[in-house]
This record gives sequence, C-alpha cells and structure tokens, in this order.
Amino acid sequence: MRIAEIRPMLSLKKRLITMTVTAATVLIAISWSLIFAESKHEIDEIFDARLGQSAKLLALSAPQLLKMPPNQLEQFYEQWYQGITNHAGRDDDDPTPYGHPYEQKLMFQLLSADGKVMLRSPAAPPTPLSAPDKIGYHPLSFDDQRWRSFQIRLPLTEQNQEAAFLIVAEKEAIRDELIDEIAFSTGVPQLLLIPCLALAIILLVNYIMQPVGELQQALSRRTINKLHAIQVSQPTIELKPLIDQLNYLLSELDKAWIREKRFTHTAAHELKTPLAVLRLNAENALASDNPQDLQNDLTHILKGIERTDRLIQQLLMLARVEGVNTFSFSETDLMACLRDVIGSLVPLALKQDQNLSLDGPDSLIMDANGILMACLFSNLIDNAIRYAGSNADINISVSLSSDDWVAIRVCDTGQPIPDAIRERIFEKFFRANTERGDGAGLGMSIIRDIAALHGGDIVLERLQADPRNCFLVTLPVHHTSTSSYAHKQ
Repeated sequence: MRIAEIRPMLSLKKRLITMTVTAATVLIAISWSLIFAESKHEIDEIFDARLGQSAKLLALSAPQLLKMPPNQLEQFYEQWYQGITNHAGRDDDDPTPYGHPYEQKLMFQLLSADGKVMLRSPAAPPTPLSAPDKIGYHPLSFDDQRWRSFQIRLPLTEQNQEAAFLIVAEKEAIRDELIDEIAFSTGVPQLLLIPCLALAIILLVNYIMQPVGELQQALSRRTINKLHAIQVSQPTIELKPLIDQLNYLLSELDKAWIREKRFTHTAAHELKTPLAVLRLNAENALASDNPQDLQNDLTHILKGIERTDRLIQQLLMLARVEGVNTFSFSETDLMACLRDVIGSLVPLALKQDQNLSLDGPDSLIMDANGILMACLFSNLIDNAIRYAGSNADINISVSLSSDDWVAIRVCDTGQPIPDAIRERIFEKFFRANTERGDGAGLGMSIIRDIAALHGGDIVLERLQADPRNCFLVTLPVHHTSTSSYAHKQ
C-alpha cells in the first residue's frame, strides 16, 4: 500500500506577506528600470543637442580662427588648459576662472576637403578622427575610450570657397557618470523603500488577519461539550459566511450529540425494566416443575420479547426522525399508502375483534416521503388498535379541502381519552394506561415530528357531538420551501 506524501502546512499569512513584498520589489525594480531608461534617453538627447549646438557655433567662428596663425591658437589653448589644470585641485567637479575640468573630455577637429587637420583642440589627436564625408552623429573610439561625435560641413563664404568639415566630440563617460548618479540617486531611496514597505505590509497583514486569528482561537476552544456559537469581534464580509456555516455545523453537531446522549440514556432506562422482567420469567421457567406455570412463564417471556422489540423499533424510529435534516419528496399515493398500512395491521386488529374501515377517494397524489408517511400512519393506527380495546370500531377517513390541504382522521370507539392525558399525549416518553400498552411513549411524538417534517400538524380533536377519540392529521398536498421543521431539543 502506497503511503500518501504528507505535505508541510502552509501559512496563509506568510504566503501573503512574501508574495506581496516580492510583487512590490519586482514593481519597484521595473519602475527603477523605466526611470533609468527614460533618464538615459533624455540625457542623450540633451547632450546630443548641446554637441550639435557647440559644433554649429564653432563652425560659424571657424573662418575667423583660420585667419590666425596656428601656433598662436595652440598657445592660447595651452594657456587656458594649463590654467584649468592649475586651479582644478583634487575635485574635478569644481569650476575655475579658466573653465571647467570637464573641458578636457571635449575635443574638436577642423578638417579640409582632403582630410587634413587644419585646426584642433589640445585633447584632439593630430590625425583625423573621421572621414570628411561622414556628416552627423557617430560613435568614436579613441585612446581606449568611447566618444560621441558630431560632424558638420562649414558653410561656404566669399572668402573661403573650399570645403571644410568640423568634428566635435565628447567622452561618453560624461554621460555614463551622469546616468550613474541619477540611477544611484533614484535607486537608493527605492531600495530603502523595500524594507519599509515590507514592514508596513507585515503590520497591515497582521492587522487585517486578526479576525482569522480570532476565529482560529475560538475554534480551538470548542470541545464536544462546548459547542456554542462562535463570535468574532470584527467579522468581515469574507469570514461571515464561513462563521455562519461553522455555527450551523456546530449547532447541528450539538443537537446530534444531545440526541445521542438522550438516546443512550433512554435506551438504557427503557430496556432495563423489560430485560429484568425477561430475566425473572426465564429464571422462574427454569425453576418451575409445573407445566402450567412453565407455560405462563414462557408466555410472559414471549410478550416481553414483543414489548422489547417494539420499544427498540420506536427508539430507532425516533432517532431516525430526529436526525432528519433534509429528505426527498416524491409523488406519493396517500390512499395506496393507507391501504398498505391497514393491510399490515389487520392481523393485530382481528386478535381483538376490531373493525377497520377506510373512507376516501380511490387515489390522492401528494408530495411526500413515502417511507416516513407509512411510519406516521402505522404508528397512529397501531396506537388506536392497542388502546381502543376489544370489539372497537376504528375508522380512517380522508378528505381534500379547496386550498390543497388533505385531512386524515383516525377515530376509534374506545374509552374517551381523559383531559389530563390530552394535554401530554404528544410528549416524548409519556405513557398513559401503562397497564394496557407496551410502548415507550414515543409513538405519538414520532407521528407529530413526521407531520411537521411534511409541513403539517396533528391534533386530538374535541368533538362534543362525537364521543369517539379522533386524531386529525393535516398535510399540504404540494410541498413548498416554507414547509420546514426545526427539531426541538
């Protein structure tokens, strides 16, 4: 036999916190990536615009610069760069009277039509950075570093009819440094936000899950002897149906537990006396030498067995009826059910010379549970046969009212039932005239419960003009959702 794998218990709270924090972290990372990409795009646009603008301004001033001797231009540049280097100090981010140290990361070249360098900045190499015909933005690699360049053709003038080209380039490290600073400045707060967000989520989840924890504690305090309803101080919309269903189940369990204890107690109490009588009759039969006494003892034993059997049947039927919460209805022929019940009880009536009669239509179809309906009439007619006495007339009549209710009367000509007994005849375990009956006082209670399960009722009528004992059972022909019954404990 293969043993099923036992999976570890999962904590809903931990899973909720973990998944929420993970989702928040992923969203923050996506947000940071989008910010980084957008920032890089904007920085590239700004720097490219500045690069192009610088190239155009320098191109406009290039004709005037070409009139100056190259040595003089190089001397001016050397003086300016030397001043920047002398005043820059340790921090390259500080500006100087001669310019900014970042200027060393910028360079330009002025090329002739044949590709010769006519003018360049001190940082630029003496060889051309690009071919003269490569107009626009282009990446460059120089001195093992990446550069971003922009090349433009100088406008032709009356003084200068020869083509010339200007290349302006800057290190991409400038952009990378700025992007890294933006990424760091935006990423660090978001990274710090993650533990703060995790702490907030933990606190909120613990607060929101308080009703669940309260429900768990309430359930842990329930025992078989403590099955009262669960109360949660702050029930939520999601928990209320669960709490209601749990309370319903606890209520049904409590009722079942009460019924079980009562059934056990009743069975033990009710069976104690007939078993004691059976034991006594059996001992007398064993000790008797007189055939007549032996016959009497055996007769008493047989009657005791019959009484015990009927008692057990009533107890089982009571437990079955009280344990019913839902049962199916179907089309049942009431008259056929009554004929079957009467037919099964005829031998019992013949023993006492009683007359059984049935008045009503040939057929009457109604919504009912056939098994329980047969039990109702079997107990009711059997009760009349046992208590009406010899030579009694027992009549069962059926009539249908205009509002689809059926009335079944079971009347007998036996001794009238006293008023004191009338008030208690439907109580459980109440027995009147115990010298004439051998039941446990459950028959009439079972009848009432079955009638109520069908949405009907039973009463003991008081008819001044009719001295008979008449039990009236009223039942709806068609079952509706309103025909319900709650067991009384």
